[in-house]
Amino acid sequence: MKAIIVTDFAYKGPKRRGRGTGPQGLRATLRYLQYRDERNNHLAQDHRYERWYDRGLGHHYRDIFNACDHLQSKHVLAWTWVLSPDPELMQLIPEAERRDALADLTDSIVEDYYESRDLDTPEYSFVIHRAMTKPEDGLEPLEHLHVHVVLPGTTTHGICDRVPVYNNTDKGHDRLFREVGTKHFAEALDHFVGPEWRVLREPEPEPENALSEGYDLDDWFPR
Repeated sequence: MKAIIVTDFAYKGPKRRGRGTGPQGLRATLRYLQYRDERNNHLAQDHRYERWYDRGLGHHYRDIFNACDHLQSKHVLAWTWVLSPDPELMQLIPEAERRDALADLTDSIVEDYYESRDLDTPEYSFVIHRAMTKPEDGLEPLEHLHVHVVLPGTTTHGICDRVPVYNNTDKGHDRLFREVGTKHFAEALDHFVGPEWRVLREPEPEPENALSEGYDLDDWFPR
């Protein structure tokens, strides 16, 4: 059974090791995230244009880059997350409420994930993108709203100033991330739709090989 939400994390290291890596790669990624879908919108070229949801990291790609550079760890310049709810289930939420619901969902996932790891929630910023699903069996493509979250390589922990944050598959962090995402998206659907949405997609425990059984982001839209 396909997941109700796909979560994915990647990172940019502080050293350049080829195209798309290091500070130059992060800057290019942030610029792309800010201007995608807005290439012909002159407002998007304005430093004051607020495409980002700022949770302390910045509301413009330059501010976000500078904050990540200041808050980096030895090995991580910035974390880049993707939160991608199932498009069919998102269609059940009233269209006028979808973006606000997705913003609230993002905040809940970020806060719960760090709390589950006994870490303080760091500064972060995110942007909501709109894509379309791949046409399938003659069906019309669906709107696919998804979120790109940018977080620094460090956070605070108790009385410590800053501590590095690493997301490791062998320590179960990816599974925790998926569990947190699934929990909060299910709660959002319960709130907006009611329990009847579960007839379409009841959340189930994830198999060990979840990433190879319909949990890939590319199943819904090309990167």
